[in-house]
Amino acid sequence: MGHGRTLAIGTVVGGLLLGGCAAQGASAASTDPSNRTITGTATGKVEGVPDTLTVTLGVDSQASSAQAALAQNADRSTRVIAALKASGVAAPDLQTASLSLNPTYDRQSRINGYSVSNVVTAKIHDVANAGKVVDAAAAQAGDDIRVQGIALSIEDTGKLVAAARAAAVTRARTQAGQLAKAADVRLGPVLKITERRAASPQVLSGLRAELAGPAQVPIEAGTQELSVDVTVVFRIR
Repeated sequence: MGHGRTLAIGTVVGGLLLGGCAAQGASAASTDPSNRTITGTATGKVEGVPDTLTVTLGVDSQASSAQAALAQNADRSTRVIAALKASGVAAPDLQTASLSLNPTYDRQSRINGYSVSNVVTAKIHDVANAGKVVDAAAAQAGDDIRVQGIALSIEDTGKLVAAARAAAVTRARTQAGQLAKAADVRLGPVLKITERRAASPQVLSGLRAELAGPAQVPIEAGTQELSVDVTVVFRIR
């Protein structure tokens, strides 16, 4: 498939709509040419190599008092964020997702301590070295680290979507032309185009703290598919 993109087109059901051919009740069929249309529906698909990885890291700390839990969590969270920045993650690509403080209980439902959770997301634009970045950050929190998951994405999908869109419209026109020929009519100008776009991000979740160690966490970018569905309505000449 290569490092570029591969174009694949899938066709969805196309419809032939001849307005006025079916009478409503006892009314006569309309002869207004503007009501006579053919609809073509198609899907354009493209694949590209993800160039961005978003990782969600949580730091969970426990202590006998709320103050101690907060202090421990603040220290380790600060070190995790510093490691991410030192690895090249820019400040705008770092965001605190949540911060919580909750009591913990023993078997008799008595408070026996407090837990603090600080969750941060980091966007890494160097996917090839993302494993090293995650390892370096996770090592700063020890057993308190929690890797909630990662998501691979393509930062700028403009060119890929444009290619999928063009292919889908071309296929829809071809399909409508085939319908027109089968119905022994001529295809006219486009009256309406609608589209629906969908992406298929790759998400990995449930990584444990023990993955963070001297060896780099292996991360493979693979490919990501984006698709555009279009519906094109043509007038019948």
